[in-house]
Amino acid sequence: MRHKARVISFFIALSLICTAPPYAGEGAAEEIQLPEEEVTAAAEEDASLLSPGTVSVVRPEEMEGEHKNLPELLKEVPGLHVVESKGRGAYTVASVRGSTAAEVSVFVDGVLMNLGGESAVDLSAIPTANVERIEIYRGYVPARFAGASMGGVINIITKTPDKAGGALSLGAGSYGKFNTSLSYAMPLGGGSFFIGANYERSDGDFEYTNDNNTPYTPEDDYRAKRQNNGYKNSDVLLKWKNDDWSARFGWKRSDRDLPYAAPGADRDDSPQGAQLDTKQTDFSISRRFKSGAVDWGIKAEYLHQNKKYDDEENVLGGWGEQHNEYATDRYGFAIDGAWRLGENHLVEFLADYSKEKLRAEGDIVTTFGGTSDFRREAADVQLQDTISLSKDGTLTFTPIVRWNMWGGDGEFSFGAALSKELPRGWTIRASGGSYNRAPNLYELYGDGAFVRPNENLGWEDGSQWDLGVSWKGKLAGADASASLTYFGRRSNDLIEFVMTSPRYGQYINIGKARVNGIEFEGRAAWDKWDVKLSATWTDAKNATEDYREEQPLPNRPEWEGYLRLSRKFLKDDAATAFAELRYIGENYYDTAGSIKMDDLFTVGVGLHWRIRERLKLTLGVDDIFDEGPELKMYSVKNGPERTMWYPLQGRTFYATLTWEF
Repeated sequence: MRHKARVISFFIALSLICTAPPYAGEGAAEEIQLPEEEVTAAAEEDASLLSPGTVSVVRPEEMEGEHKNLPELLKEVPGLHVVESKGRGAYTVASVRGSTAAEVSVFVDGVLMNLGGESAVDLSAIPTANVERIEIYRGYVPARFAGASMGGVINIITKTPDKAGGALSLGAGSYGKFNTSLSYAMPLGGGSFFIGANYERSDGDFEYTNDNNTPYTPEDDYRAKRQNNGYKNSDVLLKWKNDDWSARFGWKRSDRDLPYAAPGADRDDSPQGAQLDTKQTDFSISRRFKSGAVDWGIKAEYLHQNKKYDDEENVLGGWGEQHNEYATDRYGFAIDGAWRLGENHLVEFLADYSKEKLRAEGDIVTTFGGTSDFRREAADVQLQDTISLSKDGTLTFTPIVRWNMWGGDGEFSFGAALSKELPRGWTIRASGGSYNRAPNLYELYGDGAFVRPNENLGWEDGSQWDLGVSWKGKLAGADASASLTYFGRRSNDLIEFVMTSPRYGQYINIGKARVNGIEFEGRAAWDKWDVKLSATWTDAKNATEDYREEQPLPNRPEWEGYLRLSRKFLKDDAATAFAELRYIGENYYDTAGSIKMDDLFTVGVGLHWRIRERLKLTLGVDDIFDEGPELKMYSVKNGPERTMWYPLQGRTFYATLTWEF
């Protein structure tokens, strides 16, 4: 509770300022757009055209050089909570509107990154140096994204430059941080070709106070340096695109140290920990067609992942699982399109099929006699109609029906959205629907290192709804926009990860759950100043009618907020200074509501300076007051504060030099 009162008051006050009534003139109604390229192009000016539901767009170019990985970029999005289970650069996932991470679908250039052999998508392993923009869909998810994604969709779109040229960047920072990026684009074969390559590494050896696993005796606490906490990430992207065809090849590798739980550890004589090395390759090719009133396309894709776990000292293992390897292959095919029926209907459809194979080898199989070969088929069929209910196109109704199949079992789900444009830039939106999700292979069979099998998992299902108002126009001389949304969801047989010890956990159907919340997002841009603000309130509880009823769900903080201020200066606006404030409220660590994490308020500052026309320098520091390592957890009923199992990195200096050619 250290910062909660003043931080909440600050965000509420700024929210009231940003949502003050505008004095803009009446705006004309937008024409219903076709999906894919037409919607994408229109969304550059108005993100609301991407979906009848709630959408946020993050453009990494605005924060280029600030050493922000994908989780860091997503922290500005309301309704989305980033779960850094083992610190910065380690395995990181997202919860959207109180969802589990497995309920969030992640696409990169149309390729689904969610694998049956993973609990969720590790966001820290997805490179951002070549990303043009990130779209975050919450609530209603359009038909062009496969699956009934209860938690929403994170859609990552990489760069497709329209002119020849390249860029080279070199960066360095605290705790052995180093990164470099090289990209180049040129015309080729009647289209555009793009190549990008990136490398980054960090030792992650920050200092913190260790309670020696004895929180009741503070006299034996000591200063420790985090050990076995480094990582190395590499990636290559190749893209080619013309008016009809597009092809993509991606490769990435992540070599990650796996630190052991911090309390009582991280001493000079501590043994070397385990390592997890992951390699992933994906390839996709697609073709667009125009047949009268129908705009449609086909796509084929392939994804391979190899994940190798090694624990030479067996310091993490309790079951002797020292060496394990998991190999995944997935093939997929999809057809999608849009069909304009008269003046009042735009029908969008998608059908896809994929087959995934997971092979497991190593000690977890030989020691316990487990199954080494898993195969699953999945399919989705989705149909959506955007119906104009008014002559001027300002009132639209968008129903959707989905059929999702996994492993031979299929389920239907439904949804609908209603949108009404009002004078002076105002829009009212509402959406609702049902969802379902089958347990994936990872949740059923574990990973041989940290997650224990549970073959009795069943499907989860539920419903969701939201009601929001948005505005876009002029405010005190600034180009401004703001949105306020109230949302809710109900879940049955929710699949949740439960930590049974600092060492490992298991996925179980925890029963019923309910989530209600409010999210706010606003931005105002003047000639020199720019302000971005987001804030979220979430009430996430277990709704099972037993001893767990009304217990809080883990990793869903009640309050969360973000503020970024920037100011241009010098001749021709050659320099921009910025400051970022982030707040995460108290947060429960376990499903029983017995362990709580303290709130965290961090401040970062930095500077972008264009030294020459094609040369830019970025300098900055994150968490300037070094609050991260001081984050504590404690028992709700009794007991003192104690060291986090996995402490967070704190004050971090960085610098990046970027040359465009």
